[in-house]
Amino acid sequence: MGVWARLFGAAAVMLAACGAHAQDAAWDAVVAKAKGEGKLLIYNGTNFPVVRKIAQAMQQDTGIPVEVLDGRASEIRERIRIEQATNKTVASLAYSGRTTLYTQTQEGVFQKPGPLPNFKSITPEFATEDTVVYGSVGAYALLYNTSLVKPDDVPKSYKDLLNPRWQGKILSDDLRAAGAGNVWFEATLDAFGREFHDKLAAQKIVFTRDFPEAERRVARGEYTLYIPFNVSEYHSLQGLPIKAVQFSEGMAYVALGGAILRDAPAPNAARVYLNYLLSPKAQAMLAKEGFKPAVPGYEKEAPPEVVPLLSGRLFGTTTPGRQAETLKLASEIYK
Repeated sequence: MGVWARLFGAAAVMLAACGAHAQDAAWDAVVAKAKGEGKLLIYNGTNFPVVRKIAQAMQQDTGIPVEVLDGRASEIRERIRIEQATNKTVASLAYSGRTTLYTQTQEGVFQKPGPLPNFKSITPEFATEDTVVYGSVGAYALLYNTSLVKPDDVPKSYKDLLNPRWQGKILSDDLRAAGAGNVWFEATLDAFGREFHDKLAAQKIVFTRDFPEAERRVARGEYTLYIPFNVSEYHSLQGLPIKAVQFSEGMAYVALGGAILRDAPAPNAARVYLNYLLSPKAQAMLAKEGFKPAVPGYEKEAPPEVVPLLSGRLFGTTTPGRQAETLKLASEIYK
């Protein structure tokens, strides 16, 4: 290698090091500002405990105080609307599912988070929006009673649910209401068309909005199957006569994440939380709680019984802006 080549190579290394140092310094400044903003309040529309656990871990690691307020996504959305309309924004970050976050984005509720050091590691399909940072995926599966279903009879495909043997034996989150049921409805509607749901409605499935109790109703044998089962609940049901499986086509899912509120009182602390959400520690925490992490490679941190449920391909989810249409159609089919 010639003298000039060595000089240019050394210069390139020095420039890269200077760039990395400048980025580190810029982020250190964000963290320093965050520590001076007081408490970070997060509105958690998912009610998942892992949001609070990550907040507690961030507080321990950074010294930034964090509080999480849980509630229904619709109620939190209305709270935010009122606060912003009266110029009394209290929380700095909203954590929810993709449909709610998209709707709020269209309403101008959020501000852009700015550069986040850990964002570079995220799976590309979850790095498509400029205001929302997705940290994980909530995966849905089929739950069945192992005392009532022989191994060879376990539904392998979504279409196996149409087998006459399951008539009157399927419990489901309400497909006509916002939430897991409607996510599952839209994913299967897009894949199989209305005909699939017309036939599924003929199976006389029973709707519920109380998924923790629904899982135990299946365990007690009141119903044989439950859809869509939230995989993050699986670890709490060990020891019961139930088992969860993914359909051969893949998993219906919902992307989960956060966004910084417009006029947030602690915007830098909110940025720190979003960055921390994508950190190795938080991504491992999400996997251990049964969520598919947004950063590849952390699925292996999930409990052994959960790993197969997170390893399948993503089958389908909601399309932003389409919820009113799918809720109306589901109500027409399932009367």
